[in-house]
Amino acid sequence: MRTAIDHDDLMLFSELGDVRLSPDGKQVAATQVRMDPVSNTYRSEVVLGPIDGPLTAIDAGAPGATSSPVWVGTDGRLAVVVRQPGGWAIKVGSGSGEWATVAEGIPDAVQELAIAPDASRLLFVVREPVDREWFETPEDRRPPLRLTSLRYREDGIGWTVNTRRQAYLVPLAGGPVVRLTDGAHDDSQFSWEPTGSSVFFVSQRHPEWERSPINDVFRMTVDADGVAGDPERLTATDGEFASPRCSPDGRLLSYGRVDVIRYPQALQLAVLDLSTGKSRLVTESIDRDTHADAVVWTGPETLVTLVDRSGRIELVEFDASTGDASSRLGGDYRVTAFDVRDEAIAFVRSATVEPPCLLAGAPEPVVIHAPNEDLAAARILADAEHRPVEVEPGVTVDSWLVRPTAASESWPLIVWLQGGGSQFGYQWSHEVQLLAAQGFAVLYLNARGSAGYGTAWMRAVNGARAEIPGQGWGAIDIADVSAVVEHTLAAVPELDAERVGVMGGSYGGLVTTHLLGQTELFRAGWAERGPYNLLSDAGTKDEAPWFFEAYLGSDHLQDPESYWQASPLRVAAGITAPLAIVHSENDFRCTIGQAEELFMALKLLGREVEFVRFPGEGHSLTRNGTPVHRLQRSQILTEWFGKHLTPSR
Repeated sequence: MRTAIDHDDLMLFSELGDVRLSPDGKQVAATQVRMDPVSNTYRSEVVLGPIDGPLTAIDAGAPGATSSPVWVGTDGRLAVVVRQPGGWAIKVGSGSGEWATVAEGIPDAVQELAIAPDASRLLFVVREPVDREWFETPEDRRPPLRLTSLRYREDGIGWTVNTRRQAYLVPLAGGPVVRLTDGAHDDSQFSWEPTGSSVFFVSQRHPEWERSPINDVFRMTVDADGVAGDPERLTATDGEFASPRCSPDGRLLSYGRVDVIRYPQALQLAVLDLSTGKSRLVTESIDRDTHADAVVWTGPETLVTLVDRSGRIELVEFDASTGDASSRLGGDYRVTAFDVRDEAIAFVRSATVEPPCLLAGAPEPVVIHAPNEDLAAARILADAEHRPVEVEPGVTVDSWLVRPTAASESWPLIVWLQGGGSQFGYQWSHEVQLLAAQGFAVLYLNARGSAGYGTAWMRAVNGARAEIPGQGWGAIDIADVSAVVEHTLAAVPELDAERVGVMGGSYGGLVTTHLLGQTELFRAGWAERGPYNLLSDAGTKDEAPWFFEAYLGSDHLQDPESYWQASPLRVAAGITAPLAIVHSENDFRCTIGQAEELFMALKLLGREVEFVRFPGEGHSLTRNGTPVHRLQRSQILTEWFGKHLTPSR
């Protein structure tokens, strides 16, 4: 008998990623991650098996602490990262054989692995302290940080002024670990040139680096002894670049590119001809966000990657010379990781009622690893109904309605809003399934400003003074959400218009509070990790000053009025519905002062408000916060809306 989704199921569903096909395409490895509430950590294991399955967890001597598989040459061996009591280690082995330790006692987390083309050595990246003694000194005795650079910390990382990402080389046959980079810069996203004579990476090495995320792609020679040459800059310091990947013949280099000055912009994929130095945008014709970190070259001039489109994530192949695109995988689902070798393909798929699973084969792929299959089969899951809504002549907003799993004559509705630069649609979500199981209908949508519909759609929320002007935050996006909610309430008679809640995080928190302040549609709200006073947020967030400057056209000192106009705090007097303000103490993207200001305002206005503060967490609590805190948040969420929307069960 199937039962309803509950809070504890959050700990039982597994995520899948890092899909890696062996060079001959006959084996596949992937990383499987699940939360462990007892240890309050994430348990990660590498699963391995033939392309037609089944896959089983490898035994590298560290159960629940193995990740990042990379194939070593053509002899069936893998390199993996292992977290051990004495630090991180890198091991090499096979599913059935012994695992040899290549490096161990690494004090900082290994973030990247890249095997040299001849399989003789391995490059790895760590973020390490510039002054380790400072971090090891008790806080009450640490000397103060004396800051002179603008960007000195980053959400999810902490202090960046005194840490650097550095690359190291280690021989796979054994030998000393050698630092490859100079220690003076933050270098990352390394890949090898096919002959093994050089590596590519991204770094900020220009004088104005602290003003924005603008960076460059570099090439650096590496000789047989691990001696590196001087980095050669390959790009024009005119955008944010990511994930350089070389074609099999070493002639072309792909990388992601964002035009920071004209941000927001769909993340494009560019290709550089290494012989001529000329580059071109490959994905310009489709104008959708591409995943540069997921690129796989399938030939001298063809490459495949993931593309966000209308609530889906598809696998698309591009011709690097013409920009022609053709779909390899696509449907009412999301492909979140993949690998391709000649005719072999393996990928992770998920959908509204399908938690992540691994499939392989073409043209009709089959499931070869499904860690969530038994749990999903034992639960009552609610599918989403796609409902396009014309919000004004010629403008249609995609929305999806998930109905409660229990029968009832009248349903409360929760409007579920996404964060900035993202899209909702055909995703798997324990939270949505939980709300449906608790008796709520859930409505989500991609209003103007969201990803998945092209650059012009994203720029609709730009301020009037931006490089590409729009109607601003708190304007057209609020109109779109309101129109979809009103249309849905009118079209679905079971929905109770007197019991509608709204929730969102980050940009979704901003939209939530604007909706509560500008409309009378909602009985209760849940605003999470949001920016509520853009004037003060601009002076404290880790993305300052470039992020708001791109959206609004100037900084907060030159044009405070534009910042205040976009701020939900400006309309706080209009918020009469009960509001839960949820924030994390270590959020550097939108610092906790944002929540404190909104809480203060609503208390002074005599409104019903609750401030939920999570210690030790950052902006991404709902994605990678500690399991115990994620479970506690889930319980408070349903308690809050259960109190104010009283769902029928």
